[in-house]
Amino acid sequence: MEGFFTGSITIDDERVVIRRTAGGEVWLAQPEIARLFGVFEAAVRANIRAIYRSEALRRGPTQRIVHGVEFYNLEMIAALAFRLRSLESEAFRRWLLHPAAPHLRLVELPDETAPAN
Repeated sequence: MEGFFTGSITIDDERVVIRRTAGGEVWLAQPEIARLFGVFEAAVRANIRAIYRSEALRRGPTQRIVHGVEFYNLEMIAALAFRLRSLESEAFRRWLLHPAAPHLRLVELPDETAPAN
């Protein structure tokens, strides 16, 4: 997928930092989600399957496959935060429920496609 940028999410000392792409999106692969939430990749994979099987989310809008690697959007990452049990997933849930809290930060990346001045 040409022009596909993933963005990133980090959780450090209860602080959630999201770096979105120029298009305002965040897409992470299963290993990245596992590291983010401090869980095994198998737990991420099993919970993604369960979310799709229950039809809580649809594969089309929440998954992209780029060069054979599956990426998941912020909606899926949020759903996983409520299914996985770790300190990091708890911090992420708090960020989702209280995004204006002073210890949480949202970072926007500059639009790399915009012409330079």
